[in-house]
Amino acid sequence: MGKYILLGKTTSENTAAMLNKPQDRRKIVQPLIDAFNVEMTEFLWITHPDYNFLAVIIGKDDNDIQSACNILYSSGAWNSFSWFRAFESTEMKNIFEDSSKKMANYISSIQVAEKK
Repeated sequence: MGKYILLGKTTSENTAAMLNKPQDRRKIVQPLIDAFNVEMTEFLWITHPDYNFLAVIIGKDDNDIQSACNILYSSGAWNSFSWFRAFESTEMKNIFEDSSKKMANYISSIQVAEKK
């Protein structure tokens, strides 16, 4: 299972809808979360200049996350919506260990250009 960060910026129409009828959006989107068999550990409204929503999802694979984000973005409630994979420190250590074992197999373009 991977950890994913979702960031979004809602439209002014979404804000107007929330003002006219305040809603607990976490509860409302739970059926979508359940449909993808993922866990939402965080659902946060944030005060960032480029985003006003952040979620942390634990899921099986990138395809599920992209599919769910396609549904959300197509709703018209978002000016932007993106996601990316996040790694715990121990996960990244394992990735770097794997990279370290394999790095001797790579020759960069700079190394090639320096050879005469």
